[in-house]
Amino acid sequence: MKIPRFILIWTAILAITITQLSCEDKEAQHPKQEEKQETDTHHEHTAPHGGTLVVFGDEFAHIEFLLEEANGKLTGYVLDGEAENPVRLSQKTIELKIHQEDTQSDFTLQLSGVENVLTGEAEGDTSQFAVQSDALRGVSEFHAEIVSITIKGQRFTDIDFEFPEGNEGTHSDH
Repeated sequence: MKIPRFILIWTAILAITITQLSCEDKEAQHPKQEEKQETDTHHEHTAPHGGTLVVFGDEFAHIEFLLEEANGKLTGYVLDGEAENPVRLSQKTIELKIHQEDTQSDFTLQLSGVENVLTGEAEGDTSQFAVQSDALRGVSEFHAEIVSITIKGQRFTDIDFEFPEGNEGTHSDH
């Protein structure tokens, strides 16, 4: 039995069309590797306490700063790379150099380790650091530099950030 030529042609056209539509559908469901990498390389984290995040390395760790403007209390929470879990440090203080553009004043602060009976954290084994400074009363923004911090055995120095913006989009490895 001989199949008419026009049926063969239409069958071939139909098969090609179905194949093309199938491939286009798969591309739509699975973005190209380049597009996927672009969206994965930079992502924002949410500060668990509603503060300002400062990132170390390539998402190696974070510190979240909260400032109580009324009394000038600055608290820092050291967090993992996803800014979700606390990371304890063995150092007893974190030194910050502060520069206030509006008043042209520079000063240094020492945030001390905070003990927490509930978590068992103690000075020299804590993820929380704090300082109260009259110089920060009523302040809502400033430029700061973390002089030196060692997190999980990795040392970071001269980490600049703006408060309250943080450095998530502008960090560099040190």
